[in-house]
Amino acid sequence: MNELSGLSWSAAWRVALGLPEAAPQWLIATIGLICIYGLVILPSGWMVAYLDRKLSADFQARVGPNRAGPAGFFQPLADLLKLLQKETVQEWSWREGFWLGVHTMALYSTVAVLPLGSLALLVDTDMSAFLPFWATLVLALGTMLMGFSQGSAPGWFGGVRVAAQALAGAFPALVALLSAGLQAGGFRWSAFAAIQGGSPLHWTAFANPFQFLAMVVFIISGLVLLGIPPLDAGLSIPDLHGGVASSLYGRRLSLFQLGRFYGFFLWSVITVVLFLGGWILPAGLSVSLQEGGDWKWLQLLELVWLLAKTYSLMVILVWVARVNPRSRVDQITDFAWKVLSPFSLFALIGAALCAGWNVWRAGV
Repeated sequence: MNELSGLSWSAAWRVALGLPEAAPQWLIATIGLICIYGLVILPSGWMVAYLDRKLSADFQARVGPNRAGPAGFFQPLADLLKLLQKETVQEWSWREGFWLGVHTMALYSTVAVLPLGSLALLVDTDMSAFLPFWATLVLALGTMLMGFSQGSAPGWFGGVRVAAQALAGAFPALVALLSAGLQAGGFRWSAFAAIQGGSPLHWTAFANPFQFLAMVVFIISGLVLLGIPPLDAGLSIPDLHGGVASSLYGRRLSLFQLGRFYGFFLWSVITVVLFLGGWILPAGLSVSLQEGGDWKWLQLLELVWLLAKTYSLMVILVWVARVNPRSRVDQITDFAWKVLSPFSLFALIGAALCAGWNVWRAGV
């Protein structure tokens, strides 16, 4: 049951999709997953890929894509079509295909728990915030074994580096997640949103200095865990000739790249929900739309507001990656264990003290 609107997830999706009341839950969930993937994830990949290339070109005083469509808007589609047209030039191991499948399934299994609005929560349990976290660890395992299955030096060393980074980034990310859970009083997506408001002054990141530190640690740890530039030593082209992706090309490379984008997108969405106000609309619009029963407008505006903050965060991280050199894997792991981990523990202790202080004040 959704605490904000009083509607169950199935009723909210049924209203939004215009399905009859007799529609079974499995049908509603299936259509909902297709809509999330087709109307949110794929367009988001297109938009962020275009912004990445266009804004990075402007930032570096280059022209950037300008031929495929107006202002090069269809360049991501042109790149995808070129990849899909490439043919196999060498035998491909079934083991590599198996672990690429594990990599893909582990990643997209989180679509069902993706928080996209108060009425768009297919799964909202006490473990909701942990499910994507564990899926990223399975993703790192699948990526590592995919590299091992290639039988090449870049694949082997790339797999080891992916595993080392994932282990190094997982601990501080988990501790930062616990800090946000202390503020929310639970780990439901609805709980994280309920304690925040539409104004930045009411976001968890600005509730106290410890939560802001936890947000910074959570973002950087995600870059380490998922191997996102400039912390992508396991996929370094100059050093490892592509690492675990060295033998991927054509359709398989496009699938792998889409998976890497989705990991980046997933972590950015989670960061926004945990620390940056989630889908709560400014100026009390959420409450007004709920009281008026405008569920479709509420879903649409919440999704647009959430994606706007998510895209903004992703663009900022892309800009940071463009102006910083790629780090070595030993530098990344040392930074995660020796810097991010102590800061995450410090943020957790401070958040616990602040939560205890607030409880004591409320009791007095």
